Amino acid sequence: MTALWALVVIVNKRALAYVDPLAVNFLVRIAAIVGLLLITVPLTVLRLWDNGFGINAAAAGWMALAAVATWLIAFTAYYYALRGAQVAVVAPICSTDPLWTALFAWLILGATFGGLTLAGMAVAMAGVLLVTRWMETGDAAEAGALAGAAHGDVLPGAGTRAQGAGTAPRSGRLRLVALATIAAAGWGLGPVFVDLAATAYGKPTATMMLESQALGMLMLGAVLLARRRPLAARGLSAPERRRAALLLAAAGLLEAVVSVLFFLSIAALGPVLTMLIMATTPVFAIVFGVAFLRERVGLRLALAALVTVAGVMLAAADGLS
Repeated sequence: MTALWALVVIVNKRALAYVDPLAVNFLVRIAAIVGLLLITVPLTVLRLWDNGFGINAAAAGWMALAAVATWLIAFTAYYYALRGAQVAVVAPICSTDPLWTALFAWLILGATFGGLTLAGMAVAMAGVLLVTRWMETGDAAEAGALAGAAHGDVLPGAGTRAQGAGTAPRSGRLRLVALATIAAAGWGLGPVFVDLAATAYGKPTATMMLESQALGMLMLGAVLLARRRPLAARGLSAPERRRAALLLAAAGLLEAVVSVLFFLSIAALGPVLTMLIMATTPVFAIVFGVAFLRERVGLRLALAALVTVAGVMLAAADGLS
């Protein structure tokens, strides 16, 4: 799941060279819905899983809240924060979403954690913060890859613009920090609502996955209509339009697979452990960045990646014992 999500980051980064960020999010929702139908319908018809289709009013309500938290609030805040601030400022704040998941799980679900889980959370988040901090010293491509590694999307040229962002007025900097914090909190809250939906119905279902994507598509579509801006980042030639379409389709299909695995992981492990495992996305993104984007990785960055994985393993060992 996490490795595939990191691959989505690479595909999204390519797509964002051609399409407006919000438009990418909207169009990928459409492709993801198609992908979910292609995956879940055969699994249900052939009885290869017992999740199938189905939903009740309570589960539908929780999934609606999850869609608002994830697609409308978190992703919108993230894009606006990333456009105006240094990647090294936004990415560490956004990568704290597992801590927000733990906080909301405690507040809403009454979850409790053992000492190893709490220690693993601290180590994992320290590793992610080190990754983002030490990535700052790399080139612009490395910085852009890390920003997207946290949650699946990147703004083209973000690393380049970041070089001059440190001179922003204090009020502007506080606003950007607030936006990044809202994004992290939204990503952290979404899995708790998914867990509540699965509990309300008895299991996660394809209907819940489709509802989340469809509501996200509708909400993002409304925002795009209100903005009345072109979907393309610039004028595109015919080959570029075809390339953009293929990238968007690939991102949506990959995300559909991730969505199924994400829902099943929450059902099996709970929202906190699932989000901790997702915190290893930067590790896979670094590997894919080297393989596909020819990015450079130093010794300190590799060490930070190992710290992140160690923290996740520590927390998972306590939670699964």
